[in-house]
Amino acid sequence: MFHEDVRVAPGETLSTLAVAYGYRADDADKLWRDCKNAHLVAHRGAGRNLQAGDLLYVPIPWHLVQSSLVAQRHGVQIRAERDGELGTRLTWVQTIYQGNQPIGGTDPSCVDACPPDDDLPFYWTNGEITADPQLRRRFSDAPSRPPPSAAASVTRWRAVTSLAVVTAMRVSVWESRVWGFDLDPDGTVHPVKLRHASAAEVNRTCMCCARAKGRVRCASELAVGRSGDRHDEDEDIGARPPPCTTTIAEGRADAGPRPEDQGGLDQAAVQL
Repeated sequence: MFHEDVRVAPGETLSTLAVAYGYRADDADKLWRDCKNAHLVAHRGAGRNLQAGDLLYVPIPWHLVQSSLVAQRHGVQIRAERDGELGTRLTWVQTIYQGNQPIGGTDPSCVDACPPDDDLPFYWTNGEITADPQLRRRFSDAPSRPPPSAAASVTRWRAVTSLAVVTAMRVSVWESRVWGFDLDPDGTVHPVKLRHASAAEVNRTCMCCARAKGRVRCASELAVGRSGDRHDEDEDIGARPPPCTTTIAEGRADAGPRPEDQGGLDQAAVQL
C-alpha cells in the first residue's frame, strides 16, 4: 500500500475524496484515522473540519484480485480486475514492447494504445470509461501479430500493466504486472504468464508515460514486488534501464530517452 498526497481543493470534503480514490463514502473515516494524517487530525480535530489547502494522505490499498491469460490465434487474451470501488481518480496504464513487429509506424516500445488514440497516458480513454464506468476496475486486452518470417525469428511481445492514481496532472502507478507472448514463425503462441514487475520495469513505465501533459511519479514502494517473487528480465532484451526520478518533468511522448538514443534494445523503454 502507498499513500497519495492530496492537496484539498475548494468544495472537496473527506467523503468526496474517499469516493474519488475508490472508497465508499461511509468509509471516509479510514482516511482520517490513517497514521500519516495524525498531524492534520491534531490540527483540525474532526474530518468535517477539513479545509481547502490541507494536505491529506490517502491510503491506496487496492490490488489485483483476479486475472487470466489465455492463448488465442497468434496472440493472447488477458482479463484482470482490482478490488475497491470505482473511484473517479483510478484507472490503468499499460506500456508495451512490440519486439520485431511494431505497428502503425510506432516505436518498438510505447504507451498503449499504440498508435495513441488521445493525448493521455491511460489505457482506457475518457469516452470508454464514460460508456462503461466498470472499466476503472477492469482491464482487458487481446494483442496479436501475424507469424514472423523465419529470417525475423520469434516475435516477443511484452506489456507492463499498472493500476494508476490520477491527482490533478500527476499519475502514480502501482501493482504493475508483466505479461505477453512469444510467437514463432510457424504460428505457435507461447503465453508469458503474469508476474510482478521489477523496479526497473516500473521506472521505465514512468518514463514512457511522460508523454502526458503532467508528471508521472514512481514512489519507491510502488516498484517493489512481493518477497520471493523476483524474475530476471528476458535475456534477449538486455540490460536493466537507468532508474527514473521521483517525478518526471512536464513533457510529451518524447520526454524520456528514446530506444534509439539508448543503444537500441539494451535500453528499450520497457525492459522485460
